Parts: sequence; C-alpha cells; structure tokens
Amino acid sequence: MIISFLTKPFSVFERAAKDLERRFNYLKYTVKGNAYKAWTCTFPIGGHQDVVDSFIKGAKYFPDVKILVNPSRRQAEGTVVYVPSGWRALRDVISLKQSGKIEKLIAGPLICFEHVDEHGAIITDKSIDRYLLASPWVKEAYEKEAAQKHLILRETAVWAAGVDHVVWNPERKVPSDTLEKVMVYVKGQGKTILPATLEILKNNKKEIKTLYCGTHTPSDYKKLLEWSDFVVCLGGSETQGLALAQAWSMNRQTLVFESDEVRQRRQNAAPYITEHTGRKWNNIDELCECLTTLKNISPRNWVLANQTNEIAFGRFLDIVNELYR
Repeated sequence: MIISFLTKPFSVFERAAKDLERRFNYLKYTVKGNAYKAWTCTFPIGGHQDVVDSFIKGAKYFPDVKILVNPSRRQAEGTVVYVPSGWRALRDVISLKQSGKIEKLIAGPLICFEHVDEHGAIITDKSIDRYLLASPWVKEAYEKEAAQKHLILRETAVWAAGVDHVVWNPERKVPSDTLEKVMVYVKGQGKTILPATLEILKNNKKEIKTLYCGTHTPSDYKKLLEWSDFVVCLGGSETQGLALAQAWSMNRQTLVFESDEVRQRRQNAAPYITEHTGRKWNNIDELCECLTTLKNISPRNWVLANQTNEIAFGRFLDIVNELYR
C-alpha cells in the first residue's frame, strides 16, 4: 500500500510561501519569547509536529506500507491520500479525488481549528471517505454542530496519534514509597485555579515546580517530567491530550483538573485517562482526596499496550482497510 501524506498544497509557489511564513514565524516567536511556538516552526514538513511525527514513525513498523511525504500531484495519483491538517492541501486532494485519480481520501483531525464550517465547510465534502477526530467527545461535538448548521458530516472515525515511547522513556524511577515531587503544568484557563492548587500542594509538603504551556520546548517538558514523581495538570478541554500521554510514557501519573465549564459543555480535559494513568478532579476538595489516596502506579505500561506510534498507525490502517470492504 502506498499512502501519500500531505500537509501542504501541491502548488510549488504555495509551498514556498508557507516555508517563508514558517521561517518568519520562527523569528517572530523567538523575539516574543514563546519557546514552544518557535519550536513548532523548526519543522519543514508542516502540520502538527506530534501528529506528523507519530504517523511517520509509526509507519516504519509496517514494511508493506510506503509513505510519500508531501508528494507532487503526479506522485499522489493512484495512492491512498491522508491530509491530517492544512485546508489548502485538502482542497487540492479533493480535486484529484473528484477526477478519479486517487483511491481513497482520509482527512483530519486538524483541518478545522474549532468549528465544522471553517474554510467553506470543506470537511463536509462528499469526496472525503473518512474524516478523523481525535477522541469520542470531539466526534460527538462535530456531528452535533454539523446537524445544527444543516451540514452533512458523512463518515467520521476516532483516531488518536501515538507517542514515541523510545524518546519519552524515563531514566529515573519514581520512588515506590513516596511521591513528593510534583510538576504543575498550567495551560490557558488553568491559571485561575493555580493559587489554590499550589497552596494545597504546599500544605501536603510537596516539592513543586511549575511549567506554563507555551513557555517551553519538549526537551524542557521532558526534563521536568524526569525530575517529578507525578504531574498536576491545570487547563481546559483537550481534544486528545498528547502532553498527558507523554507524561504517562515517562511513567508519571497525572491528576487532571476538569472544570465545571468543561463538563457543562460536554467536553473533556483528559479523553484517554484511565485508572492506570491517573485521575481527574473538579475542585480543591477532590484534589485533596487525590493526594491523600495517591499511590504509585505504572502509566507507561498502559501506553505500551495502547498508545505507541506502532499501535496508532495500526489503527489508522484498520480505518483504511475498512474502506475497501
């Protein structure tokens, strides 16, 4: 099987423009001190780095599958095409599909930023054989919004990217008797509950280091995960929660704050969390209870069984193969 993996449009001029934009953004975010955004601009392939990295690395476990990364229009002809992100790339591939020059077209989960009707409701085009969404709650939300806006989102499927368990592999083992070092990871609206969270952790005699989303690179995050015994995550909703999966792969359990607002909107702060990887909490009393009953678990074992790059790519192939039945 040959899969064309596209994050960029076919036009040479559009690709050159995107590359110039990437280089400019790197300088812009570097000057602004946004380390994470600057890091995202160092990848010439384009797309969401973690999703791209997972897909390409996962494919290497399947020797019968050949991946063409951002091929030309002619090279893409006759292949299965996957467009994870980039509406202009999807626009070009839809044209190929309509002319009968490609076998199957799969897109998502990152064509739209928030709403189903973005970019002229391109993800509702009938040429798309499957549109992927990162978790069940996102799939439900997209389908509900499409119905409300009288749009038809034909064929959707849940597909979550994997994590590189080789890279996200801890050197230091978490002590079996005590869990004293905690990284507090703060993202977006999580700042509102940060002061109360820090107070509770201090009262419980925890050693604390705080990391703010957008101020770090993945290597910074990994270093703090290596230092910590567990992680307290403060944020809003997550479509998948790859940062959580990276913590689990480092064998660090996560205590994830899920606000009333997130629950009222039927969203999810940690779509893939289980009893083997951590717990969610909704208020300070629940956080206290989590800390009181905190015990050593092995989240990495769950990742190795459920969310490696190899497993994620295998599930992608299952979706592709279903299209031929």
